[in-house]
Amino acid sequence: MQFSTRNHPAVLAAGRHLLPGTTLRADPIVLESDDIEGVRAFCRADRLSGLLATAVGDGAVVVEDERLTAAIVEDWHAALEACVVLEALLVRVRARLDDAAIRWMATKGPAIAHLDFEDPTLRAFGDIDIIVHPDDWRRAIDLLDDDALSRPHFHHYVDRFGKGVTVLVDDMEVDVHRRFAIGRFGVRPDMAECFDNTTQFELASESIPAPSAAIRLLHACFHATLGGNRELRAFRDVAQIALGRPDAVAEVWEIAHRWEVESVVASAVLEAWDRLQLPNNLDIAVQARRIDINRADARALRVFANEDRFRRQSLTTLGALPWRNRPTFVHSTWMMSREHRR
Repeated sequence: MQFSTRNHPAVLAAGRHLLPGTTLRADPIVLESDDIEGVRAFCRADRLSGLLATAVGDGAVVVEDERLTAAIVEDWHAALEACVVLEALLVRVRARLDDAAIRWMATKGPAIAHLDFEDPTLRAFGDIDIIVHPDDWRRAIDLLDDDALSRPHFHHYVDRFGKGVTVLVDDMEVDVHRRFAIGRFGVRPDMAECFDNTTQFELASESIPAPSAAIRLLHACFHATLGGNRELRAFRDVAQIALGRPDAVAEVWEIAHRWEVESVVASAVLEAWDRLQLPNNLDIAVQARRIDINRADARALRVFANEDRFRRQSLTTLGALPWRNRPTFVHSTWMMSREHRR
């Protein structure tokens, strides 16, 4: 049987390997020599090399050529070397933000690796993501973004309606989040509330602030459903936190209901369970199937699922805004577009 690389059984076996709280029994997957380069390339791009290497080591994926097994392990080690460089960058970013008394948290890759995986080396990442408290947003951008003064309308848009900006720190990218996403669902969460209950992990003897388990799960759902990267790692993050932190599941539904983003969580969970072929009787999947996604939310979700252009995704914001705020959104969007064209 022919498979696309993204749906190859070895990729699936890697993506679901060592998921907490589940007993996923299956016959070992034999990774044929003709398929191995494609699977390796996909896993490198989707940061799954560590899970693939571990699945091979545990016998869940069988590679008959020892040289090819060694190549898979080399992919994992190369990913880890990149992660060490990025973690050092995160420590330096921490120093700059803390010295300026800016409230912030590390999110996504490093936070999930250190807080939600028993072995952090299994969750690789390719950049650094941080969330900044909305009251400190402009100070953070002034500190981190050398081009902020040359893009005033863009930053005005992000402050009111956008997701965030990518800045260069020591010539490496840092994604600075104002919100979890753009569009209809991005403007609904109270981002200041995310800072009411935080946690931390340690890097180089320094404490790195991070969101609570419930907010990490919520952000993972946003990333999987609305983030523009709909490959397996994003959905593994959803399942990893949901299954490894069952105490956070009830809280994430409560938060999602209060912020009117239940459809995002339900969509992410259902797709994660489908992509990873997980049991449908688990509590979070049962709850996800109960969520009634209204037509407006469903239309907005399709825009992101189709990976439409930024403009279409951004315009889904309109229906989520009070009428009095819509002219400001339209004007801010137009000014940002005009600035970008220049």
